Amino acid sequence: MFRKAGLMFFLLIITSCGASTDLRHENMATLKERWDQANEPIRMLPSDYEVVFQSLPLSGQLDRQPWTDSYWPSYRGGLAARWRDDISGHDVNPVTFDQARLMEPAQLSRLSPAEKFDLFVGDDSFTLFNSEIKRTSPDDEAWFGICHGWAPASLAFKEPKAITLTGANGLAIPFGSSDIKALLSLYSADYAQVKSWMLAARCNDDFAKNPEAENKPGCRDTNAGAFHLVLANLIGIKKRGFVADLTRDIEVWNQPIAGFSTKVLSESRGRSRGASFWTVREVTVETTIQYGAEISPEWASVGSKMMTRTYNYRLEINRRGMIIGGAWLSEQRPDFLWTNSTPKFEDGSNRRAGDKVIKWSELSKIYEAATTAESDAPEL
Repeated sequence: MFRKAGLMFFLLIITSCGASTDLRHENMATLKERWDQANEPIRMLPSDYEVVFQSLPLSGQLDRQPWTDSYWPSYRGGLAARWRDDISGHDVNPVTFDQARLMEPAQLSRLSPAEKFDLFVGDDSFTLFNSEIKRTSPDDEAWFGICHGWAPASLAFKEPKAITLTGANGLAIPFGSSDIKALLSLYSADYAQVKSWMLAARCNDDFAKNPEAENKPGCRDTNAGAFHLVLANLIGIKKRGFVADLTRDIEVWNQPIAGFSTKVLSESRGRSRGASFWTVREVTVETTIQYGAEISPEWASVGSKMMTRTYNYRLEINRRGMIIGGAWLSEQRPDFLWTNSTPKFEDGSNRRAGDKVIKWSELSKIYEAATTAESDAPEL
């Protein structure tokens, strides 16, 4: 669920309390000796993050669960797809304003999210629709999409309800919940000006074609100790979600992480081969994460669809009780973790259409109306 041009997104962000202050400073000074630079927890965590294993919660859950939606696959035309009729965006031409004025509400409701937005803001060039057609291709891999927008958007924004709003030229546009989610996801993926933080490196190898690539540095995935620190600090203490690519190899499936539960399986003194030099104790744990899953688009709001995945790993502990490393015991593990600052709705030039400006500030009006509505507008 990651569009081709979106590779640049991760390239850019690679170059996103019980311990005393002295302990934290010692931890910061020696991180590079305990896990590689890409896995330093400070890349994603605030400077006062907790490092002592016994002081970290063993479970946690977000107060508001992320909403579920489609990843708007590229081979279907992304937001240009007329999802209610299962028509690819590559098989249609956008309606004209003259045509739209003659349409019944039920007909307007069946247009694509991109067409609806262009009509709402009065863009007779249909900049967003045409931009989506240029961005996508029917030949794209099935996993290409905008999950790198859906996942952070589902954490940052409330779930929108289906609504009908009057926009430019007096047109009343019926938006389904998924129409608005699609717009929030695309804006978050490609247009919003945000700060990003990332832990670990992306694996760009296909394990089916090259199984030995699992041992490459970029494909060894997130360090288990750093992963546990991010889970326990962000979700367990801060109640803040983050995004993880849960597929180890070349495919990227970004999912919003919303909860976890850890069970201690065993403890032992000493250190295993390959463990951090300063390890004096190792703790073997089983952790189950809860994450948001994708569904087909829906007219009405549907809440959260959560799935779980269980990992086994070993945590390396130093003489002061701090987690200083870790090793995976299960084959499954997240490839990389990341998070964004919350986007603000701002207009911006369309990078795929020269100087044309997409009026993303108008999305704030749609979002506000859709999140204050008492109930979903009926399906037309």
